Amino acid sequence: MKHLEELRRLQEIHAPEQLKERTLAAIEQGKEVIDMKQLRRKTRRRIATAVTGVAACFIVAVNASPAFALGLADIPALGALARIVCVRSDIYETADSTVTVSVPEVQGEQTDRVNQLIDEQVKAYEAKAAADLAEYKAAFLATGGTEEEFAAKDIQVKVDYDVKYQSDAVVSFVLTGSQDWNANTVERHYYNLRLTDGSEITLKDLLGENWVEEANTQIKHQMDVHDGASEMKYFTAEEGGFQTVDENTKFYLNEQGQPVVVFEKFEVAPGAMGEPEFTLDLTR
Repeated sequence: MKHLEELRRLQEIHAPEQLKERTLAAIEQGKEVIDMKQLRRKTRRRIATAVTGVAACFIVAVNASPAFALGLADIPALGALARIVCVRSDIYETADSTVTVSVPEVQGEQTDRVNQLIDEQVKAYEAKAAADLAEYKAAFLATGGTEEEFAAKDIQVKVDYDVKYQSDAVVSFVLTGSQDWNANTVERHYYNLRLTDGSEITLKDLLGENWVEEANTQIKHQMDVHDGASEMKYFTAEEGGFQTVDENTKFYLNEQGQPVVVFEKFEVAPGAMGEPEFTLDLTR
């Protein structure tokens, strides 16, 4: 009975005037707070994205004003940094993938040929990635997969570059294309250039007339040291391993300006060893 009496008393209580208005006002105020929080989160994301873009390359300023990029070269602290600028930075979606592309351009004398080659290589890789994915999708569907399952893979295609070394006279960078569904789709192009005339720097330029013998001696020595300390060995000559460097041997310049010879996966060692690198000493 006591509970019934309490219930009856509560039902007789009248709501204060303006309660409805105050409640609605409080709800609206709450919405404003939530909206502001969401806005701040979105703003933070936008700022983070903008900072990342600016840090990666001077894309906005370079596209807006080519003179800006050239002007940076006259500032001592930024001169070398502006030798390579990003002239294209895209993220776009295809039917089966998300493609992220950053295209560099070399600022220097007579570099048009190099920049045209970079542009052609980027476009060729984008086309190759599209063909690779079409073939992969066809095989996936033919073996019982569905469109929805393939879409869920969220395949990422990426073309990017990494500056290895730069000075007022020389620049070295690597252009890389990759597809995250298959490690064998990785392609790398190595550029070692003089900014005075856009010409290519070779191992012969760095090591001298006996460059083949010198490079071979250092690489084989480093391989022997590794094999003596590790269970995983480089391929022997009989197994199709390293023979000699030549004009097509890939390399880049490290931060000290030393040439670093790079071999592709499986070229001179088991795949688990990745892409072996050998730094050559120029003081020998």
